[in-house]
Amino acid sequence: MSRSKWILLVVVFLIFTTITAIVVMERYSYHNSSRKPTNAYLHSRIKKYKIQGIDISHHQGEIDWEEIKHPDTTQELKFVFIRATVGIDSDNRFTENWNGAGNTQLSRGAYHYYWSDVNSTTQANHFIETVKLVKGDLPPVLDIEDISSIQNVTSLRKGLKNWIQLVEDHYGVKPIIYTGDSFYNSFLEPDSYFKSYPNIWIANYNRVDLPDADWDFWQYTDRMPVNGVETLVDANVFKGSQSKFNALLVP
Repeated sequence: MSRSKWILLVVVFLIFTTITAIVVMERYSYHNSSRKPTNAYLHSRIKKYKIQGIDISHHQGEIDWEEIKHPDTTQELKFVFIRATVGIDSDNRFTENWNGAGNTQLSRGAYHYYWSDVNSTTQANHFIETVKLVKGDLPPVLDIEDISSIQNVTSLRKGLKNWIQLVEDHYGVKPIIYTGDSFYNSFLEPDSYFKSYPNIWIANYNRVDLPDADWDFWQYTDRMPVNGVETLVDANVFKGSQSKFNALLVP
């Protein structure tokens, strides 16, 4: 075998072993994390919201959907958001989780993790090809958490608006925007389009204050224990009545 072929084989082997190591380390660190579960769900400011839910991705591993249950016996889980796509990639447990949630009483929704350095139309089309919504599902979710170093805020907002419009045109419902409190305040709220946007889901783990944004969904922790799930999960509440929640669902 020639020297060049040997070098190529070594490079391929090194790439393969590196990727394998990363995957193994990710799974190990997530399932053996030192993070402690929180009991924030017992706080009076959380318990007052009667429509509560979780969001999950492949990080949660295999989920026993028949056993899914809120850790507070006085509360019920009413909804679950499931990661479907990441940029131009797909969550490798989406189909499994989507079908599993579909066999429960939970209202299910699918979310897209937005890559700000990748064409927004390409990302929207990938989400549309991956997610088939039916009557009773929650609207699509656009998860935006960072801005690329190769673009400015104006370009970011333009891409987000394009993704939202394409997805809304396809499904006939207005998507939900998910983001962190500080990101919303810094990059979205200054634009009147986002400031007046009707469906906002805010992540804020502050133990004292409510999110600054005018939110509809609030992700208040990423460390709630849930029956049927091996790892800790993100916990959320919906601000509004059951009828308001129902009005969000795909008709």
